[in-house]
Amino acid sequence: MLDYKLNRYILLHDYRRNDFIPRARPGFKLSFEDFLRSVLTANPWLKNPFKTVRIAYEGKKGTLVPGPLFDAQESENFLKLNFQLSPDERTLADHIQQFDNYHVFAIQKNLEESAKQHFPSARISNLSSVLIQTVWLNFRSRTGTNRIFLHMKEKIFDILIYDGKQILYFNSFTWMVAEDVVYFLIFVLEQLGMNPEEASVVLLGNIDRGSNLFELIYRYVKNMEFGRRNASYKYSPVFDIVAPQSYYPLLNFNACGS
Repeated sequence: MLDYKLNRYILLHDYRRNDFIPRARPGFKLSFEDFLRSVLTANPWLKNPFKTVRIAYEGKKGTLVPGPLFDAQESENFLKLNFQLSPDERTLADHIQQFDNYHVFAIQKNLEESAKQHFPSARISNLSSVLIQTVWLNFRSRTGTNRIFLHMKEKIFDILIYDGKQILYFNSFTWMVAEDVVYFLIFVLEQLGMNPEEASVVLLGNIDRGSNLFELIYRYVKNMEFGRRNASYKYSPVFDIVAPQSYYPLLNFNACGS
């Protein structure tokens, strides 16, 4: 939560569905609507009137479309070029103004409806759209082709590369073990003709120094650094226990246009 008057982040809370599943009912599947209602019940202040409410949706189906080619009425067809859509999905699009690209993505209809029911004025963006914009804003002077941004999430990770002016490469991969991440990272570097020994990797998201994943990547890529927190904002002392690279898109959400 951002206090606009103080320009300070004052709250960050991470909830998982399992947090609300009774221990006596292992394996019980909690719907998103019930999960959201449980979170709101546990935190009634979330229903207070806020200046703005923004939602970052994380999904697996998304594609970038150049601005001159984009047609909002064809959004679904753009996405169908790469993915199979189910009847319970609909398409949305974020305009990434810095590059005049549109990120077209699929969202579960019930998730969107539940979010809008409780937060009617909320604006829904894709988490990857936020990532693309915030990395550019914070690293604009250091976005040469030899710098790779690796954003780690629970089961998916993103690889993002710029050429100093535009997005050179962006893709998301599913991973289960650390070896999966290294395999796809080296594969992307090889396909782009990049030398791992000369490349520099900026680590964002759910990865820490000393972890098995960090140590394995370091075997192949020696030049690594962790993303830093946006200095444009202030942070409550409670954020001292959160690694600067963690929750990177969310803590930069308000700086981007999506």
